[in-house]
Amino acid sequence: MSVLSFRLKGPLTGRVDASPLLPHRLAELDMAEIAALPLRHGRGHVAVGDLFELSGRPGDVVELEGDGRLDFVGAGLTAGTIRVAGPVGHRVGTGMSGGTLVVDGAAGLAAGAAMRGGLLFIGGNAGDGLGGALPGERTGMTGGRILVHGRCGDRVGERMRRGLIAVGGDAGAYAALHMNAGSLVIGGTPGPATGHGMRNGTVLFRGEVDPLPGFADCGLNQLPFLSLLDNHLSELEGVPPTCRGLTGRARRWLGDRGFGGRGELLACL
Repeated sequence: MSVLSFRLKGPLTGRVDASPLLPHRLAELDMAEIAALPLRHGRGHVAVGDLFELSGRPGDVVELEGDGRLDFVGAGLTAGTIRVAGPVGHRVGTGMSGGTLVVDGAAGLAAGAAMRGGLLFIGGNAGDGLGGALPGERTGMTGGRILVHGRCGDRVGERMRRGLIAVGGDAGAYAALHMNAGSLVIGGTPGPATGHGMRNGTVLFRGEVDPLPGFADCGLNQLPFLSLLDNHLSELEGVPPTCRGLTGRARRWLGDRGFGGRGELLACL
């Protein structure tokens, strides 16, 4: 296995578009060509070699030293592995369809937006729009897995159609906004207006919730599929511990009926 490492030469002075640093693209270049690659830096461009010290060999794995001003890390990833030591900026993993993207620290806005496949792991907190839709788009995440060990901001899973999002901590407002399908597991407490405009899909959580008027209370239920889901989550590497241990018993609400929806909110015991 070949690993190519990028170590920052110093603190970044502006936001940097790191989307060109994908394993399958870099594997076709030699070290001199990689060092000369232009990256968007603020309103201009800068060569990779001016920002990073490079070591190793191009191949299946890219290792990056993280910084909160590094945006679009792993955007469009189709195969291979990217490992980031530290935080990243906005739109990490946007539109990725395969491969593995591991971020040790926190992530900014719209992490995993419009994701179609692969695995995105975030060791810290995530900002607004996790696994949601890009501006102007009608569809959010359509496949893959997003695992977050910390909390997340507003609108997690907005317009989600397929896939799994598991958040270890609390979620902000409007979780599962206009959700169409898929599973969102919140290990903590969901924020206000969870499930607004929801048509289908499932939101599972541990804490208390004040459902919107469009959700019908179906009472306490024994749901066998929760045990199967728990077995599935236990087999996956990196799922936050607070998202596991589902007993099969949950209080259930169906909605959002104001939008003709039959999505599920499940307060798991």
